[in-house]
Amino acid sequence: MARILIGKNRSLRQATERWPWLQDFFWRLETAMFSGFLWICAQLRPQGASALGRRLMTWIGPRQAKHKHVRRNLMLAFPEKSEAEISRLSAEVWGNMGAIFAEYAQLESICRDRLEVVIDPAIRTFQDPAHQQAVFVSAHFGNWELLAAAISQQQVPITAVFTPLQNPRLDAVLARAREHLHCRLLPRDESMRPLIRELAQGRSIGLVMDQRVDSGRAVPLFGIDKLTTLIPARLALRHGAELVPCRSDRLDDGRFLITFFAPVTADDPQADEITRAVQMSRKVNLAFEQWIRERPGDWFCTKRRWAKDAVAPAAAAEEPAAASIKDGRE
Repeated sequence: MARILIGKNRSLRQATERWPWLQDFFWRLETAMFSGFLWICAQLRPQGASALGRRLMTWIGPRQAKHKHVRRNLMLAFPEKSEAEISRLSAEVWGNMGAIFAEYAQLESICRDRLEVVIDPAIRTFQDPAHQQAVFVSAHFGNWELLAAAISQQQVPITAVFTPLQNPRLDAVLARAREHLHCRLLPRDESMRPLIRELAQGRSIGLVMDQRVDSGRAVPLFGIDKLTTLIPARLALRHGAELVPCRSDRLDDGRFLITFFAPVTADDPQADEITRAVQMSRKVNLAFEQWIRERPGDWFCTKRRWAKDAVAPAAAAEEPAAASIKDGRE
C-alpha cells in the first residue's frame, strides 16, 4: 500500500499533511494498490488467497514502523520468550494480518462454506433472539471480522462496531467487502448513545475491546494494567443483555472455527455499575490472555496495548492463574 512507499520518510509524511492534493494522491494510490491485490486474491481459492496474503505481509510487515509496537506488545506479554522467539512471533502476527487482507476478497465464500460454529448452551440470545439482545466482545484475534457473519447466521440481528480508516476511499472498498458479513456497521464512537439506539431496536452489538482506550479504566492484561473500555460491560448491565466473549480461530488458510462462550457476569451483583463493569471486563481480559497465550501469532497487535512506561511483571506466569471462561470447543 501507499504507506509502504512513504515508510519512515518523515519529510514525505509531513508533505502529505501540508498539501491535501498530495494526501489525496497517496490515498488514491493506496486504494488502487489494495484493490488490485484484492482482484488477484479473488481469482484464487480462499486458502490460496490467505496463503498469498500471509507470505506477502510476512515479508513486508517487519519493515514497517509499526513493527516496533508488535515486538513491544509481545515482549510485555511474554517476557520469558527469547529474542528469536519474539522475532518469529512478530512475523506470524504480520502473516495473519496479510491473510486477513486477502480474505476480504473471499468473504462471501468463507462466510458461506468455511465457518465452523460452536455455541455454549448457556447463551440465551441464540435460543430466543427475539427477546434477548447480547453484547458480543472479542479481541483482534484470528479473523475477528467473521464473528459478525457467524452471529448473523444464527438469525440474530447484529450491529458491528468498526474503526473507520483515515483513507475514505479505502474505507469504502472494505465496506463493500463487508456486505457479505450481513451485519449493520456502526463507526466507533466514544459515546454509548449510538449503541443504546441499536439495542433499543432489538439488535445485538459486536465490539473488539483488546486495544488501549485512553478514556478507559485500568484493567490487567498479562498482569499489566491496560486502559480498557467499560462500554461493553456497562451496556450489558444497563439493558439486561448478555456479555458474550467470542473467538475466531484459524483452522487453516481460509477456514475458521468460531466459538461463543458462556456469558460473563459480575462477581458481586450488589455492587455499583462501574464496579461490576470492571469485574466483568477483568474476566474478558483474562479470556483474551488465555487465547493469546495459546496462539500468540494470531493476535493483531500493531498498536500499543499498554502505556509507554509499562513493565512486564518480574515473575510472569506461563498460564493465567484461573481460567474465567471455559473453552466451549472441548
